Amino acid sequence: MRSLRQHLLLWLLPPLLIVGAVATAGAYAFLERRLTDAYDLDLGDIARTILPYVHLVNGRPTLVFDQQADAVLRADSTDVIYYAVIDARGEVVAGERALPHPDFNPGPDPRYWDTTYLDQRIRAVALGTTIEGQNIRIVAAETCRKRDRAARDALLSALLPAGLLIVASAISVLYAVRQGLGPVDELRRQLQARTYLDLRPVAEGGTVEELRPMVNELNEMLARLREAQGAQARFIANAAHQLRTPIAGLVTQIDLAKSITDPAQRAQHLEHARESAARLARLAQQVLSLAKADPVSNPKMPEERCDLADIVSDQASMWLRGVAHRKVELEFDLAPAPIHGNAILVGELASNLVDNAARYGATTVKVVTRNGKERSFLEVIDDGPGIPVDERTRIFERFRRLDNESTEGSGLGLAIVSEIAQRHAAQVSVGEPSAGAGTRVTVSFPAAA
Repeated sequence: MRSLRQHLLLWLLPPLLIVGAVATAGAYAFLERRLTDAYDLDLGDIARTILPYVHLVNGRPTLVFDQQADAVLRADSTDVIYYAVIDARGEVVAGERALPHPDFNPGPDPRYWDTTYLDQRIRAVALGTTIEGQNIRIVAAETCRKRDRAARDALLSALLPAGLLIVASAISVLYAVRQGLGPVDELRRQLQARTYLDLRPVAEGGTVEELRPMVNELNEMLARLREAQGAQARFIANAAHQLRTPIAGLVTQIDLAKSITDPAQRAQHLEHARESAARLARLAQQVLSLAKADPVSNPKMPEERCDLADIVSDQASMWLRGVAHRKVELEFDLAPAPIHGNAILVGELASNLVDNAARYGATTVKVVTRNGKERSFLEVIDDGPGIPVDERTRIFERFRRLDNESTEGSGLGLAIVSEIAQRHAAQVSVGEPSAGAGTRVTVSFPAAA
């Protein structure tokens, strides 16, 4: 792709050259026309000079010219002058007999044309008159040496100023483009001097008006990057903290089991170690699920037409086994709800909603799929303690838990739900069931055609 400087020069210089060429051609045409008119006027005067010397002698036209007059008429330091007097029968009665005749009948006003004579290009003029009832034609001609020389001088006179003007204009355009792109180069140097950690906004005070929208968008992008960088740093810190607790518990329980000889107490410590390992495995699985849902780290997940009811049906048996030990009852109300997406990720979203509802105090969890005109809906409804209104948007943050004292859960389940929903252009809302206490989480997907 061409640079902006090249793009501007390609737009500015060709029109400048075209205008210069047109101006040169116009100036040359004007000068050449004026010179031709001036030389034609002189040539026409030669023909007019001959007219008074043409008389009828014995009924025939005769040029009454002496040798001196003929020499004066033909006097020219550059070109050769020719003339001819032609009677009504087309015979030359004076002058050069082979001089080309006009192919038209001339009148009293001179008419000019170009022709050749003695292998030379000549400019000729013809006049017509009547002497005592006889039609007489006067033809005068000259070679084109001074005309050619004048044409070359005219071309040079047109080319030189126009050429200088084009060169000066091109230099001005190059300088103007360079100066005009100076703020862009300065912005590039400022950004180039920064490290990847320097996400401060670019100062807009000295920015030219045309660059301010771009600088404003750049600053907004830098702000989003700072926010993402901060979120990543918090995620790493929280992940380290969440990993540290089960790992420390696992090591402690194993050490205690090794130091105790009582089989019952040893079994108890090993059971606690198994619980810590299971929690650690679940946390690792949820981190992997979060990475799988991230479009940056996993951009090529296949998407196809699928149905929310089928996805829930495929996961139902696994959910029933998972909540059996919690004594939570699962109910299903499944209607066709077609969407376009990745069935594995949507199943992960539904699993996290069901697990989150069953984990925090619910005795009944109901899973509903339904279809609207333009949206398909997945709803998970529980009869648990509910979620405070001021917490309903914050629960989707990573490692955010309402009950920080509980050892169950990692605070990543609803963050995974949010990531998968965003990837499918879906909307997540949290509210209360239509009857009774609890929580209703509704995920609204664009319906497949």
